[in-house]
Amino acid sequence: MEGDFTRALLITANVGSIFEDPDHMLKLWLGEFLKTMKHYQPGFVALHCQEVGGKNYEASMQHVNEFVKSILAAEELQKYDRGRFFLDEDYTAADKFTALGNLYFVHESVENVSIWDFIDCKFIPVEGREVLSGNIENVQIKEKSKFPQHFFPEFKWSRKGFLRTRWNINNCVFDLVNIHLFHDASNIIAMQSSPSLYCSNRQQALMHTLDRFKEDQYESVPHFIFGDFNFRLDTRSLVQELTAKTVSHQTKGKKDQVSKIVYTEEGNGKVVLTVEQKYFDHHDKHLDVFLKANKWLQNFDKETTAFKERLCEYEINFPPSYPFSEDIKDGMSYMKTRCPSWCDRILLSKQAKEILVHDDKQQPKYEVFGREVCMGDHKPVCLFACLRPGKGNMERGNPIISRKRTLSISINGEDIFSPDLAEINIHDYAHFQDNNKLFPGFVASIKRKSESQGKSMGKTPSFQNVATQVLAMEKVLLRWPKRPLARHHSSSSEDGLDTDDDSIASSKNGRDYACDSPENANGCIDGDVQISVATELTKAKTTIPQMEHENVSVENVHAVGTNSVPPGCDSNKSSTPAVTAPELAQLPSANEVIIPSTQVKISQVDTTKYIHIRQNGTSTRIFRETSV
Repeated sequence: MEGDFTRALLITANVGSIFEDPDHMLKLWLGEFLKTMKHYQPGFVALHCQEVGGKNYEASMQHVNEFVKSILAAEELQKYDRGRFFLDEDYTAADKFTALGNLYFVHESVENVSIWDFIDCKFIPVEGREVLSGNIENVQIKEKSKFPQHFFPEFKWSRKGFLRTRWNINNCVFDLVNIHLFHDASNIIAMQSSPSLYCSNRQQALMHTLDRFKEDQYESVPHFIFGDFNFRLDTRSLVQELTAKTVSHQTKGKKDQVSKIVYTEEGNGKVVLTVEQKYFDHHDKHLDVFLKANKWLQNFDKETTAFKERLCEYEINFPPSYPFSEDIKDGMSYMKTRCPSWCDRILLSKQAKEILVHDDKQQPKYEVFGREVCMGDHKPVCLFACLRPGKGNMERGNPIISRKRTLSISINGEDIFSPDLAEINIHDYAHFQDNNKLFPGFVASIKRKSESQGKSMGKTPSFQNVATQVLAMEKVLLRWPKRPLARHHSSSSEDGLDTDDDSIASSKNGRDYACDSPENANGCIDGDVQISVATELTKAKTTIPQMEHENVSVENVHAVGTNSVPPGCDSNKSSTPAVTAPELAQLPSANEVIIPSTQVKISQVDTTKYIHIRQNGTSTRIFRETSV
């Protein structure tokens, strides 16, 4: 904090190259990242990564573990006592996989920070450091979408999309969107028209994203969109300018299509420019034009003009961010595969610009870092700025009680107590849609599986896991299109009041509800609306038989909700939740839904409600809710 302002650092980095050569690249990349952190000393950091796991992600996804642990263990980051790491790694779910990674860090000096729950439509206080990896489809504090394939009809498959989070920092509310748009597959096709076919595809995808945010059920807030837009220079116009006094010679390949174009000077035949599908060389003028003549080159940087009424960008005073050499000894040269371009950008809505400080002492700074060091084929781009307090348009939640924080870590909802990060593998706790499609080398790197994957690994699912899974599936049904919006209690690992003891100390105004038997369970849930899992599953025409040896059904566990639109959701916008038909496939099968509970207990301490289920004399907390 600096006065009433929050120093914020936004970074976009395509990190694919790191995972191709992690032994060398990770240290170099992390060193420059930490230097930048030390230079700006931000209170809040948003690092948006693309191509997490690398281009050959099946074989190199295992290196994401070291990437995350290296960041968590960095001495320079130990005063960042809160964080949320979102890592979309499940390449076995091809229809959802984006390889995006959103990493957020909060300094101990920043008091009030909360993150939005897109299902329950409320802010949740951010405490501790949590890693969410593997398949993150059911994580509620993010919105993620892969772009429809018809946006890129030239390609059979892609992993392009966006991942959005919403933040409230000292009552300044804003969205942070990580985005990855499609690249130019062929230099020759890119120069056939102006704008190019690829440019039109990117424009369609970005416009689709902006319209989606405008029309969804959430209240509109300022937003920052930063990632690998893959924006390219107007290749046709640029080539015409570079080759004004030359003669072209074309070479044709398969199917009589042009495969190579060479431009030579008139008279002496000196080669000026060579263009192939994946080759672009301006020969002896390559560095002078693309690394040094930035202002002149920006005349051909036109892709943002289509969005000038909706998005803005600070002045660019750095060279094109792509494609730099991947030679670890060379951080200043471009590869001659593509025409260098400003692919990596930080764009913001005009409303977002209003929540930033602009004065003589606090002007935003927009630049790349790692200028002289090999950072891979993309140089990271960052924006440093100060956030004003109270300029968001959401109501301030309950004040967060100041307390001493620790560097706690949880991975996919499981608290980690090991003091040695070297002993941790984040993928031990990850879930994947289809374990049979995992790369053998990746599977070999995993020492143990979380309980949530116990069944697939030949283990019996734990009682707590089954109960949690049923509650999660219930929420999918409750949020189904044309169903009333329902508030639902969610499970959480950030619970300082967690206990295995059946008796929970209640506050002065606390309430305690106990169900001694399944028959009495229906009357034990506090709330205006009671919707049982069994009822909703019946509506979905999904049958869950009871256990043969116990006359107990999943009706022991209920959701609490109301039919009103949750706070923070705009009632004037579409109320259809972002739930798609494939999520019904996630419903547990009959042999997975086993809830041998004989007692359900609900208790409330201050603003936090807890639900415990007793089994064989042991009480297990399955979820909680804290009112914000």
